[in-house]
Amino acid sequence: MKIYYLFILILVTFMERLHAQTVSGKVDNVVVSVGKDRTAGKPALVYTNIMYKDENSNQLLEAWEKGNISFTIKNNGKGTSQRLIVSAETANADEVKGLVYPTVIQIDSMAPGKQNTVSIPIEGSLNLSAGIATVTVMIREEYEYDPDEITLDITTDEFKAPKLQITAYRLDAEQYLNLANVPVKLRLVLQNKGQGPASDTRLDIYLPDYAKPIDRPAFVLNNVGQTESRNIEFNFSVRADRMMDEIPVRVVVIERHQKYGLDTILKLRVNTISGNRK
Repeated sequence: MKIYYLFILILVTFMERLHAQTVSGKVDNVVVSVGKDRTAGKPALVYTNIMYKDENSNQLLEAWEKGNISFTIKNNGKGTSQRLIVSAETANADEVKGLVYPTVIQIDSMAPGKQNTVSIPIEGSLNLSAGIATVTVMIREEYEYDPDEITLDITTDEFKAPKLQITAYRLDAEQYLNLANVPVKLRLVLQNKGQGPASDTRLDIYLPDYAKPIDRPAFVLNNVGQTESRNIEFNFSVRADRMMDEIPVRVVVIERHQKYGLDTILKLRVNTISGNRK
């Protein structure tokens, strides 16, 4: 019986030592490697809950998109770790260009049994190339040069330009006899006909001097996805003596890059459907 308990004790001790000195562990496309030997009396850092997330949660980092790599560090050793420095880089930067890691993270000393959650921001720049980026996260103590590493693959996609167009518009008016200023309603359809989404999108309307806005002439549309359409309604008034004329209304649409929107004049006539303005 004593031999049995001695065997169990030896086995548990061996497993604890093995866990503290983990050389590599793999979860899907994530690999953890420890750079230095974890001897007795030293800190032994273990990395778990390794995750990657991007803004639209499709596991694809696109140009101009932000994401983050997060994980938990726990000190399973007997000693206290000194200040930790956490940084990231693209191991195959010659193949996948345009990933940006804006922050180097520092973590104060960790006593045995303590843990921290780390979140590393990652961004795709405008010149991000499509491919599979091998991202290496390095964790080292302040005066150590042999870091632990977490390596994971992140799928990236290059920039795809949006193209915002007004595909239809109409100006409607009710009976306007005996009114000095006639209320009218502009209805228009804005569509993204490009290859990628338009972000930070805004539409502004400018009227001639004989017209006055009833609604606020600015529309914050935020993100307009590929092929997505937005219906806009805008109420304003027109001086009665100009109702039979062509009414020029300027529409300006801008997005994040200020390159793929539009600035156009709609020449409106009451109760007439028009469209396809670029």
